[in-house]
Amino acid sequence: MPQQFIQNPLNQFEPERLPVGWPWRMFTVSLIILFASVLTYFGLVFGYEPFLNSKIQAADSELTGLSKVITKEDRDQLAQFYSQLVNLKNLLDNHIISSKLFPLLEKITNQKVYYRNANFNVTEGKLELEAVAQSFNVLSEQLESFNLAEEIERYIVNQAQLSEGTVSFKATLKVKSNFLK
Repeated sequence: MPQQFIQNPLNQFEPERLPVGWPWRMFTVSLIILFASVLTYFGLVFGYEPFLNSKIQAADSELTGLSKVITKEDRDQLAQFYSQLVNLKNLLDNHIISSKLFPLLEKITNQKVYYRNANFNVTEGKLELEAVAQSFNVLSEQLESFNLAEEIERYIVNQAQLSEGTVSFKATLKVKSNFLK
């Protein structure tokens, strides 16, 4: 005997019910955002842009009025003065101050060494020294002092000789270029 159903088979498979409110809410929020964006755009184009253009025109007219107040001779004199200031600044930036050598020599010279002669070549930044040290040990201490000085790029001992119990020597110091400026 065939099996009999207690319920109707169509009632057994009910269709799924979807919530109806959520897609409409999202659509409403999207429309509000679109409307706000369009309103902001038109506000900027038709409100703020003309306001800014009127401010620019007012500033231009004020500049035109100021240019009529200042004569051409005054402008030429100002340009000439500014050019002189720029040239003076360039000169001072590149000016070598040789008086900075004296504190340097005082700082790096051993107490048992004295200088007979000093010549400074500004273009090359070389300081040629003729000096006298009490002994070769003092000379080596002096050379180490030259070596440790940050302001000296390099040094060369040209001559060293023992005479009458003292050591006469000639040295050439290459001073860093930015030290003298």
